[in-house]
Amino acid sequence: MFPGIHGKALVFLVPLAVLFAGSCGLEDYPTIDPVPQASISQISNNRAEVRIPGSNTTAFRHYAIFYRIYVSKSLELSPAPVNYYSINPVLNSDFGRINSYIGSTTQVNVNMDSSVFTPMGYKYLYLQNYNIDTVLSDTVFGKTLIFDFPSQPSVNGVPTMTIDGILHTLWRSNGNGLFTPKPDRFFVNSSDLWNTDNISPNFNADVVNLDGITDADTHHSYAAMFIVAVGVDTNNYQFIYSTPALIHVFQLPDTD
Repeated sequence: MFPGIHGKALVFLVPLAVLFAGSCGLEDYPTIDPVPQASISQISNNRAEVRIPGSNTTAFRHYAIFYRIYVSKSLELSPAPVNYYSINPVLNSDFGRINSYIGSTTQVNVNMDSSVFTPMGYKYLYLQNYNIDTVLSDTVFGKTLIFDFPSQPSVNGVPTMTIDGILHTLWRSNGNGLFTPKPDRFFVNSSDLWNTDNISPNFNADVVNLDGITDADTHHSYAAMFIVAVGVDTNNYQFIYSTPALIHVFQLPDTD
């Protein structure tokens, strides 16, 4: 196996090699701490409060929020797993998969972007006029994120996230220019949002239709949002993710 090494010398070398491998940090994979699900309060169908922990590991860079919008015929005043199927069966199925990661102590360092959320059609949340990665950096440690989805956007304004009294308007993704949300990037329920012709990779790629719904039916829409911590593994400079926590399934305010 090793040219020029024989007998007793080999016996001496092998334990040293094992000792050296054990001290090199080969099993030293960095992790980042999630937002505990118990730190999130879900209020009615239009508000949530997310209490961010006071610190994280050195690998931490920022928090990210994944979302997906589901068309529904059902009006649920307190969305919860027990009624996700009645909202939209796809929501129920999606949550069933994501729920296996929430609070898990074994499924750590899973790439929540490429392995879980993106293949399911979830998109990254944006903010109007702000870089959300900067807003959700370590400056939010120990603070509370307040999400508000008002019932009437024409009166109360569009859905927002507030931190330390600073209000940020929530924006839907456009896939970095790959699709064009209709009617716009605000989280509002309208005929342009749930029109079947618009639910496509070119327009509302962040929306899931409801099988069997017709134009004569009343259309509601709900946005499921999950928060993860994002970090960098300095061994290979790849992104790492915490396990997710459910922020809420918000009902989008109606515009028409």
